[in-house]
Amino acid sequence: MKVNTLQGLKLAAYAFFAWLNIDMETFGILIILMTLDSFFGAIKAVRFKKEFKFKTLIWGLCLKMCFLIIPLIVALLGKGVGGDFYLGVDIVMKILIVSEGYSIFGNIYAAKNKKEVKSIDIISILLKSLRVGLKGILDKLLNRIENAGDCGIKK
Repeated sequence: MKVNTLQGLKLAAYAFFAWLNIDMETFGILIILMTLDSFFGAIKAVRFKKEFKFKTLIWGLCLKMCFLIIPLIVALLGKGVGGDFYLGVDIVMKILIVSEGYSIFGNIYAAKNKKEVKSIDIISILLKSLRVGLKGILDKLLNRIENAGDCGIKK
């Protein structure tokens, strides 16, 4: 049986997500919402008679791709330290989903009423929380090493 390249890539992606224990359905929903958010953001820009630039749309899509990497990084961190970060990955993806939904509704409202909506930077809050959480994990690991006995570290 011959497998074409696209099917091979799809199979590899499914295997990768299974290995990381990431729910493909939730990840797919996140991708769809990010695409819709970009689309409605473009509609809002046109409605506000802002100059629509393809370059701006591409940069927006690139940033969305960066956000998609966040759950993958959390899952890889879990694999790397030998823990199961399934709950953390699930929470991160759900926060991103809610953030995208919030942004879509804001773009639709703004386009309909020609009135800007105050947005909340949920992504920055999420990134800061992840950094604080990872710092806590690092502190615990380093304390465990220091308290493991005589490991040559002098205080």
